[in-house]
Amino acid sequence: MRLLAVFSHPDDEIGVAGTLAKHVRRGDAAMLLWLTRGELASQFGDTPPEEVGRVREGHGRQVAEMIGAEYGFLGFPDSGLTGGREEALAIARVVADWKPDVVITWNPHDVHPDHRATYWATLSALKFCRIPKLVGRPHREPVRLLHYYRSDIPRPAVYVDIGEEGQAVAEQVFGFYQGFYRWDYSLEAFRASRLRWGAEASVKFAERFQAEAPLPHSYLG
Repeated sequence: MRLLAVFSHPDDEIGVAGTLAKHVRRGDAAMLLWLTRGELASQFGDTPPEEVGRVREGHGRQVAEMIGAEYGFLGFPDSGLTGGREEALAIARVVADWKPDVVITWNPHDVHPDHRATYWATLSALKFCRIPKLVGRPHREPVRLLHYYRSDIPRPAVYVDIGEEGQAVAEQVFGFYQGFYRWDYSLEAFRASRLRWGAEASVKFAERFQAEAPLPHSYLG
């Protein structure tokens, strides 16, 4: 299986780190794709955006190494995403070239406009990737789109049993960012959320997503 995770900024991927790591460790392929370099992050104070982008791009690279994933940056402006054609085409070209079976992204109602835009651009990309005049050699195999869970979206929940190994990598990724940004949200709270989702799915640790329709077979098992 090939899994592509599409997000707006480095650190958005925390919620999928265990899933990607679990699959990499069973022999599957994973890729992280960020639309921006996150150069407007407020935690950096007056640091110039170009320097912030350089640091955050380095964060993405390190996290990809922790997971064992490939990675890429599309270079759109932070807080400037629209969900429009240019962004969708850029994602579509990656999809056509990399040929994922599953794409995971933000949900369509998140409070951050870049996050919402990333969902809509990704949704359009899964159509554009099938059109040769847009992407060259198309990717026309079925692609399952999953997005981060949100309780007010009436779509089926998809739980991924990430196991001890996937959870260990997810905690490593969370700890890396938590140590840098000094978030109030603790590692204990992070672990507790994955234990709770695991209990909902009758496993120990899980990550939780949503799909537009129930899965027709056992993806991400």
